[in-house]
Amino acid sequence: MMVDAILLVLREVLEAALIITILMVMSRKLGFSLHWILVALVMGTLSSWALAHYAYTIADALGGTGQEWTNALLYFMVVLAFIVIAAFIAPLLFNTPHQLRHLAREDTPRLNRQLLVAAAIFAVGLSLAREVAEIWIYLGGFAQQPDKLESALTGGAIGLGIGASLGAITYYLLVFISVRRFIYLLFSFLILLSGGLATQIAKQLLQIGVLDSAAPLWDTSRLVNEHSWLGELLYALIGYDSSPSAIQVIFYWLAVTPLIVIGIWQWRRRKLAHA
Repeated sequence: MMVDAILLVLREVLEAALIITILMVMSRKLGFSLHWILVALVMGTLSSWALAHYAYTIADALGGTGQEWTNALLYFMVVLAFIVIAAFIAPLLFNTPHQLRHLAREDTPRLNRQLLVAAAIFAVGLSLAREVAEIWIYLGGFAQQPDKLESALTGGAIGLGIGASLGAITYYLLVFISVRRFIYLLFSFLILLSGGLATQIAKQLLQIGVLDSAAPLWDTSRLVNEHSWLGELLYALIGYDSSPSAIQVIFYWLAVTPLIVIGIWQWRRRKLAHA
């Protein structure tokens, strides 16, 4: 029981911890206040409780497909938030370290800063809402079983502690790399995370029959099983699926293409400016 609780909670918090960590480092590198994280945590906690409390009502809505539509909407909004963040940091990709410090700390328009912070709040808040709601529902299932509830709560606390510790370690590792390298790393993470979330949107729509199911394009379960520790880690980082269908791959590229185009456009713009 305790081991199951540890693994479930760790799986749910790992992706959220990564998103929180990398966006907090972004704020620090760009000289923004970290106060926004408190707003995002409150938003995520309250939203997750609401999703868990009304889980049965949501699941019964829209002919029994409410849960899948809700999950798909949350994934979609997080992807949009990532695209907004990528659009604002893309101009920083191809500057010299001196120009980068100047642009990041002094010349960034106030409106752009506010929009960037708002996108970070939505990305963290909505990610927490989706992930933590699963934990509320899981632990709520033991409310009438006091003997198992204690074990589940202990396991949940351990899983949460491990996830938070990994997030803290990642934070301090990223803090000590240069701003220029971090911007490249952040942009790459946004592409991978957006693609992974987009495949989850397709998966939700496949489950309720909105999209046609099809045979997997490939199967890498023998190399990396989705339920192994490496598979769980890759799922949290890039939405790893060992046997994706063609529609999931299409959704992946629909999500990552705008970010790639933004990056190429900024590179070309910088190249023409120096021609």
